[in-house]
Amino acid sequence: MTELNRYRIHGKTYFFTLALPEWRSGAAMHWTQALCLELVRIKRKYPFNLDALVILPKYVQGLMTLPGDAEEAGLLWQQVNNEFAELAGLSEELQGGEDSDFERKRCFGYMLRDDQDFARHLNFLHYNPVNQGLVKGVADWPYSTFFPYVQQGVYPLSWRMDVA
Repeated sequence: MTELNRYRIHGKTYFFTLALPEWRSGAAMHWTQALCLELVRIKRKYPFNLDALVILPKYVQGLMTLPGDAEEAGLLWQQVNNEFAELAGLSEELQGGEDSDFERKRCFGYMLRDDQDFARHLNFLHYNPVNQGLVKGVADWPYSTFFPYVQQGVYPLSWRMDVA
């Protein structure tokens, strides 16, 4: 997967999952709007690359590369969690401190080891709508970064992940 290297910045890459709340009809904005606004706002403040993203009905998964050290990554991740919770109307879930429901159940992430780990997670992330039974083919799910990777030549439009 050396062809992926030219699309990435150097730094630590994290796979993350953000469990989405059920949308409340009285909420100021839908969670997808909140997430997009938050990512744009945070990206203006911190240098990071959102390498891949898929938005599914119950959660969002992505790959994010941070050019700094692990401490910066932790602070950035904490800020994304807090600000997203605020925008999505979930700030009361953060009141419980470090062991809050939001932190334990809504967000988690971990650092990837190498380029092969990145490639495996990239494939998993893009194929997840098919694994979840939402669509028959990856190209049928419009809420992911699959199409930019097709345009860059990483995947063919008819790509299917080899399942062992």
